[in-house]
Amino acid sequence: VSSSRCNSKSILHCCSGMKRLVLLVALASANAFLAPPSLRPAPGRRAGCLVNGGVWTRMVLADDVNVDFDALKKNRKILQTLAKKNGVKANLKTEEMVRLLRIKAAEPEGKNHGNAHKEQGSPQITSDHSSAFNTVLVHGAGKTVDKLGSVNMPIYQTSTFRFESAEHGAECFAGESDGYIYSRINNPTVQELEEAVAALEHGYKGIATSSGMGAVNVVYMALLAAGKHAVCHKTVYGPSRSLLENTMAKNFGVEASFVDTCDLQVVRDSIKPNTALVYLETPANPTVAISDIGAICELAHAVGALVCVDNTFCSPYLQTPLTLGADVVLHSLTKSISGHADVVGGMIVARDEAVYKRLRPMMVTLGACMDPNQAFLVRRGMKTLGLRMQAAQDNAIKVAEFLESHPKVAWVRYPGLESHPQHELGQRIMKGPGAMISFGVKGGLEGGRALLNAVELCVLAVSLGGVETLIQHPASMTHAKLSPEARLQGDVTDDLVRLSVGIEDAGEIIADLDQALARV
Repeated sequence: VSSSRCNSKSILHCCSGMKRLVLLVALASANAFLAPPSLRPAPGRRAGCLVNGGVWTRMVLADDVNVDFDALKKNRKILQTLAKKNGVKANLKTEEMVRLLRIKAAEPEGKNHGNAHKEQGSPQITSDHSSAFNTVLVHGAGKTVDKLGSVNMPIYQTSTFRFESAEHGAECFAGESDGYIYSRINNPTVQELEEAVAALEHGYKGIATSSGMGAVNVVYMALLAAGKHAVCHKTVYGPSRSLLENTMAKNFGVEASFVDTCDLQVVRDSIKPNTALVYLETPANPTVAISDIGAICELAHAVGALVCVDNTFCSPYLQTPLTLGADVVLHSLTKSISGHADVVGGMIVARDEAVYKRLRPMMVTLGACMDPNQAFLVRRGMKTLGLRMQAAQDNAIKVAEFLESHPKVAWVRYPGLESHPQHELGQRIMKGPGAMISFGVKGGLEGGRALLNAVELCVLAVSLGGVETLIQHPASMTHAKLSPEARLQGDVTDDLVRLSVGIEDAGEIIADLDQALARV
């Protein structure tokens, strides 16, 4: 297809001067590719990238070749060719393939978050409207804005909202108006946060909740029912497993299987005709085990099951499960997204409208809504997510290398180390190894206690993802309510110590761990 003589009705058309997605299609061949915009090497030309075996290579395209996505929707054969060549599944619905290709189009070339993943050349996460990740963090999705021009969305501290008229009130309740009704249902401060997180996760819409467990409750209650079956990773946040294993199973008749989702054959064997939900936490808490989100989504979708991924460990800075095929992603906003250990909150993001309409009413019914004060604090902390995550990750790489070489450490699990069982998978689906480390102390439970009682800089506390380095013992803390058998089955051993690396000076963190390990 010639960029200089494009037919206006073709999928590729001439739009000289437009600075958007560049796309070249050889209509009857397998050489179609998607090229994100990049630095221009010369006037009138544009540099692009071609995904080739996981390596980003340089190509130069005419500046006036752009994509008409509406036309692309009408030619599924070409759409599937583009999808295959750009890492998007070609068996998805047309709208979904186009949505994911739009996300690919928004990714600038060659940007990468993780030092340990530099050889992969992974692109920086961006929003659908081509804004860079940090720009969305600071300015939001741009949908809900304050009418008086406040730079920061104000705290709308109100329980209820005035209608313009009786007719307007009726329209709001009928869903015919976007007006606000009651803060349990919707609130401007909360909505602006929901839109920002949804943009970062490349989802349809977000649903803010009172806590991370509020989000988990909404997902379970909305997507599961008596007689339905759930497959869950054997090692997830303790209360997430306890809620499913005890409350949902015993009180509501939900069947649950807790398996090693790192093993695709085990997942395949665990899925049943009545499986409604596959619930993943990857990397897992606290073992940092990694599951193949895309492959598991294929297995689940084959029987009509939905896939929900707890993305708290990574945040959208390092991983976007919806672009890998997941239907729902959730977060404990308490952790990395807010990042300052001063607020509790949760968030659910749905991939499409159909799933969203199942989740939103359940949040409203359960009353698991977020308070506008919470939303304001989360939104304020979230603006520095990219900077904080990068700094913490840079530190974690150094800390993990130190721990792996220490004689009193039995083992270390960190995605950035080649010794991690799913190191290569992590490089493929994550944009960096993150800041969470689990390790075993020689001496077992007593050795772990000696370490925890000796740290001075590292804070002995639960939670994670904050600016401060936190250290804790899962078997006696976050996962204590699980039975000993469940902890053992989930690899939560007595010697396991979980470390959330913060943004302090890396040398100070290492020195503190070194002096504490000397007491073991």
